[in-house]
Amino acid sequence: MEKNRKNIMMISYIMFAYMGIAFLSQGSLKLEMAGSFGITTSKLQYLFTVFSTASMVTVIANKVFLERVPLRVEVILSSVFILVGTFFMILTKNINIFMVGLILSGLGIGIYISLGSYLIMNTFTEDRTGKLNFLHFSYSISAVITPIVAAALIGINLSWNMVYTILLILVIAVILLALKTNFDGVIHKKEDNENNRDSIKWDLKVYLSAWMLFLYVFTEMIFSYWIVEYMVNQGAHGGEAKVSLSIFWLFIAGGRLLTGKLGHKFKVNNIVITLLIVALTSYFTLMLVSGVWITYIFVGLLGLGFSSLYPSIIALGTEGRKNISPSLMTFIMTSGSVGGIIYSPISGWVNSNFDVAATVGIGVITTVLMLSISLYLKFKKYND
Repeated sequence: MEKNRKNIMMISYIMFAYMGIAFLSQGSLKLEMAGSFGITTSKLQYLFTVFSTASMVTVIANKVFLERVPLRVEVILSSVFILVGTFFMILTKNINIFMVGLILSGLGIGIYISLGSYLIMNTFTEDRTGKLNFLHFSYSISAVITPIVAAALIGINLSWNMVYTILLILVIAVILLALKTNFDGVIHKKEDNENNRDSIKWDLKVYLSAWMLFLYVFTEMIFSYWIVEYMVNQGAHGGEAKVSLSIFWLFIAGGRLLTGKLGHKFKVNNIVITLLIVALTSYFTLMLVSGVWITYIFVGLLGLGFSSLYPSIIALGTEGRKNISPSLMTFIMTSGSVGGIIYSPISGWVNSNFDVAATVGIGVITTVLMLSISLYLKFKKYND
């Protein structure tokens, strides 16, 4: 039983680690990818909207899948979709076939997004906030490593296609682990009348937490995708610019590890407010300073502020509930997925009509909104 719990934990962690690769490679390899297709980075960003949309579709659909499809089958099929989609992407010079690959990969990643959190939250009901932080720590670590590995492999004249191929090893690991894991330990029930009543009783905190998750993912994706190009405009060379993305995610990883160990000592809303104050101060200062090294410093501090926001916002929205129904989980995760879609056309349009500084600067506004919501939740009296 304990071995299966550990396997489920490892599957979830590896899923999130590959998610970090899938999303961060779009930013760290975008110059090479755009060049291979002869298009601008803004046009490439519009293409990635297809990937994000596909992932949102399966995040929403996973409510039904969780009720009707065995968990092992879900894990394996989603991984196969990612493998097939990635091969479509790397083996073609045709934009239309590339988009088919993005769709297939996005469908698989959408299941990873929803299922990874669902497995952790319904296998480890104790210290949910801590377990979620360690789950997202695995995402952060891969997000730290991906730009470094990408820069190193590109530096020895490997194509972006080869980089993508090498990183698929994590997807294969998920399949192998799933084949030898019994998922019976996961609290995995269909929606019943109690869960339906629970959905009706969702309080304001649930809806505002979902809105915050939307804003967070929107902000994080904009920053992760455009920071490399922003650093180039600041005078950094290609390798130096990619390092900024690793610095950002290194501090996110460190913050998530720290919160995973110590977060149980603090109220989750206080964690969110503190992190957002750090994030807003760093983000605002980042937009005012010039020079590569000073920018690195505030990129790192921004990463620290962003570090535990995603898992802490989820924990805030599900606070006080022992078991999380598929409906509630789907609602909150879908909100984040919408942010991962909307950022793409909006940031692409802003960059096309203004400049990359204005694009990155959108995050200052959304961070202010998140802080405002968290302060409202702290001081507003509501029924749990």
